[in-house]
Amino acid sequence: MSQHLFNTLVPPRAHLGWTRETSRSWNPYTYRLKSTHAVIMSDKEFGNNDDLSLPKATVQKIISEVLPQLPHEDANSSKEGEMTFTRPARDLLISCSLEFLRMLSSESNDISERESKKTISVEHVEQALTDLGFGSYIESCRGVVGEWQEVQKKRIGRGEKMRNFGGFDKMGEEELRKMQEALLGEARGRMEGGGAGQNDGQ
Repeated sequence: MSQHLFNTLVPPRAHLGWTRETSRSWNPYTYRLKSTHAVIMSDKEFGNNDDLSLPKATVQKIISEVLPQLPHEDANSSKEGEMTFTRPARDLLISCSLEFLRMLSSESNDISERESKKTISVEHVEQALTDLGFGSYIESCRGVVGEWQEVQKKRIGRGEKMRNFGGFDKMGEEELRKMQEALLGEARGRMEGGGAGQNDGQ
């Protein structure tokens, strides 16, 4: 895993508690927490649930989309000329992402509590990103939120169309029952009429 990719997806921030140990060559495994505050905070908020994870297939898909966009040296490339990403590196990326989500969730929760809010809003998350030193992520996050809102609008719109189809939403249960019986009666009549016509023809 290249230094550029690691810093792009999980950029270390000294003021967040991350520090890099002295080493001649860059290695993502040399990053460690400067203090245990962030870990303790995460365990307190989320119960230290070892089962929490991100879908590996989804993470792998994102990695496959991001890797070709990053500059890389030919020495680290595969035969096809593309950079590879090992499973241990992917698992490390998932662990770092989970820790980032824990810290972001905890910070967002603290902000909402200070404002005496019972619900964490998009604004709280944006403020948390700024406070944690990830303000550059806000614009991309807003784009994702906008896409999600559009999807929700379409789903709600389809639901409303189904409920309002034919004005059925304004009819009572008894009216709907009578309509159903009438439609069934018409269907039986057509079937009986069709059968009688066939018998006459014979």
